[in-house]
Amino acid sequence: MGHALHEMYEVSGLVMGDASYKEYVPTSEELHLLKKEDPQVYETYWEVLCHLHICGQISSWRNRGIKQMFWASYLFNGINEKDSPVTSLAPCIDEEIAERISASTSSYTTESNEDTFKPDIVFESFHHKARVPISGRALLVGFLMLWLKRCVVPTLLHEVIVADVVYPAVLLAHRKSITLLSVMVAGIQSGLRALAKSLCRVEAFVDAEGNPVTDSKSRPLVKTPNPRVELPYT
Repeated sequence: MGHALHEMYEVSGLVMGDASYKEYVPTSEELHLLKKEDPQVYETYWEVLCHLHICGQISSWRNRGIKQMFWASYLFNGINEKDSPVTSLAPCIDEEIAERISASTSSYTTESNEDTFKPDIVFESFHHKARVPISGRALLVGFLMLWLKRCVVPTLLHEVIVADVVYPAVLLAHRKSITLLSVMVAGIQSGLRALAKSLCRVEAFVDAEGNPVTDSKSRPLVKTPNPRVELPYT
């Protein structure tokens, strides 16, 4: 079964875009060029990445990422409370930052040439980023990360937000044209294919000795498929 892109555009409102959608962490060389060519995108990327690592340390990492609800709760206070107003992430006080740093590493100094970095370059802890108010653009990126992984290229609810989705969300927040329509259609087709495969799979019940279990008419009892597939619903 095919999906006409122009019809899916009418349904979803997503556009084809100019650049392909990729979830990945840019290399140091790419970031070096990005800092020169588009410093605003570069600054937003680092801001969000710092907050992702802060949230990861607070909530504990899971499969190299953070649970989606933990990320949402970190960015938007009160989102889990029914009768409380939702507010954006507030800056941390120095004592709280110092406590977080004491549980990790305060700084890191390169000892030799590491990637594009020379020796004796000092990297301060990402926790210092929590001292200043988070920008509106970074909050938008955090929301777009959730939107991408829940609506456009969804993952199961127990799966996590990983650093790979930060960069495409940053590009979207800065109004860069990215192909989302074809990604969504590919996700639908892949999900339907997995669904059909699961529904067509016949698995019989067997006893402790591995023999098929039958009913009163000697017909083998089979398990009723109950597959679960995440599909885009933008």
